[in-house]
Amino acid sequence: MSRPELALTVLGSGDAFATAGRPYSSYLLEPLGDPGGGARAVLMDCGPTAVPMLMGMGFDMGRLDLILLSHLHGDHVLGMPFVFLDSQFRTKRDRPLVVAGPPGTEAKCEALFRLAYRDTLEHMGRRFEVRYRELPEGEESEVCGLRITPRKVVHQREEIPYGYRIAWRGRTIGWSGDTQWDGALVELARDADLFIVECFTAGFQLRYHTSAEDLEREKHRLTARRTLLTHMGETTLRRLAEGKLPFEAARDGQRIEL
Repeated sequence: MSRPELALTVLGSGDAFATAGRPYSSYLLEPLGDPGGGARAVLMDCGPTAVPMLMGMGFDMGRLDLILLSHLHGDHVLGMPFVFLDSQFRTKRDRPLVVAGPPGTEAKCEALFRLAYRDTLEHMGRRFEVRYRELPEGEESEVCGLRITPRKVVHQREEIPYGYRIAWRGRTIGWSGDTQWDGALVELARDADLFIVECFTAGFQLRYHTSAEDLEREKHRLTARRTLLTHMGETTLRRLAEGKLPFEAARDGQRIEL
């Protein structure tokens, strides 16, 4: 077996209600060893609990070079003002922060920062550089050394929700974001080293979200080497306690080496 190249830490596996006290779904992806001029650390989604989780594990926020957003709902982006605030005052960031996501990412993140800390922006300006990358659907983009391919999934009507395939240092990660079952998930998971997929419900179907029954039914089509369930709601956690989920369930604080 080849040596691990990446480490993924689950910062949160919860749903939009933080059911059972689980932090909102978010992940930290880091290279093992010398980053070689690429990203030193990547944050995948940035909900309200992302920064507290990073602080709690003693993470150096100055190492964060890329934030990749799946979509623009609050439980996935409301931590952005706190990343900006930390960069402005505590970390005193001295290199650009890249924020990538679907169309509308820049407008949403800037509006959130202005809503949360308008006086900081108006009286001090921004003391560090933010570089936004709004990624085209279906096309591979290179961002901070990662090759990222977004696929539109089914979760919102007004804004575009993305799932991603992320290729970095010889490893491939599929990530569903939030979505109801869709054929795009099969491609995102295809032969990936890790597939992170939402499983909000069990025992019933809710529009715009994937259920345990969907994943059980389609299990034979998901060919990732390892599949990790996340964004788990009350019924899914009840099924987890019974030991009846079709794949491994994410644990907050869990570290996976790839």
